[in-house]
Amino acid sequence: MLLLMARAVSAQADENVLGVAESRLQLSQIAGLLAGQYDNEPQRHYLTGMKRGATAPSRLNLRLIKQSDSPLVFALEERDGNEHQSIARRGVLTLSADSVTREILTSLEGTACRWRWAHVNGLWRATPEGDCAGSLPRVAGKTWWLGTEELWIERSGESVMIELGRAHDYDCFVAVDVPNGKSFARTGLKVHDRGGTVRLTTEETPPRTLELMLRRGMWPSNSGNNLVELLTLYLQEVGAPEVIGTGWATPDSPRVGFGAGGQSSGGDRAVNARCKRLE
Repeated sequence: MLLLMARAVSAQADENVLGVAESRLQLSQIAGLLAGQYDNEPQRHYLTGMKRGATAPSRLNLRLIKQSDSPLVFALEERDGNEHQSIARRGVLTLSADSVTREILTSLEGTACRWRWAHVNGLWRATPEGDCAGSLPRVAGKTWWLGTEELWIERSGESVMIELGRAHDYDCFVAVDVPNGKSFARTGLKVHDRGGTVRLTTEETPPRTLELMLRRGMWPSNSGNNLVELLTLYLQEVGAPEVIGTGWATPDSPRVGFGAGGQSSGGDRAVNARCKRLE
């Protein structure tokens, strides 16, 4: 009986052992997906619009920046809020292969916390192991689910995961006509499409502060008839409830923009904005 049990344990262990080539491929695939900027603003917008705002995780902007290829090292930066906030927590992640099973591991420098990766239903799952108690980054000690466009962070016992959307950068242009000042245009404005923002100050008396925001995510619809993913561009005066202009496009569109106001449409002021995705 003991011999049969030992053989069963040995067979199970062998199933987890990766070949050398397979291990190298997984390491390359995970490293290629991991780098980038992530933000959960679209998740918060959706849950708020669906009257579930109380369940929304707090805002998190996460950056994973590759620092070296050999070994594979990533800098981790967490911001509590949007991308303009100061860095709240830092970490250094190293990807490597397990010396026995050749499974891919991610270790958090300076701690005993690490993750073990596996390919599950088309996603990469990173399961935490070791001592993660007291580890500084918010995402430490939690299960990661990594896809091509999202990174979900799951903690045992929580009903809602943090859904971090992969952000892509856009180059934007804004032109505003003002009634009692100098009309102005701004080019080269960089925003990301997961709730990224940029602020502008108009040249009028008194000046106004405008905010351009770009969001790619699920559009909330309590009726359930319009649950679609959209790329939405907004221009709004900071502190004012009304939106000056807005435009929509499909989520994978490389361009989005709008034009509003002006004499041709019966308004006294014209505003135009457009954004183009950067490769």
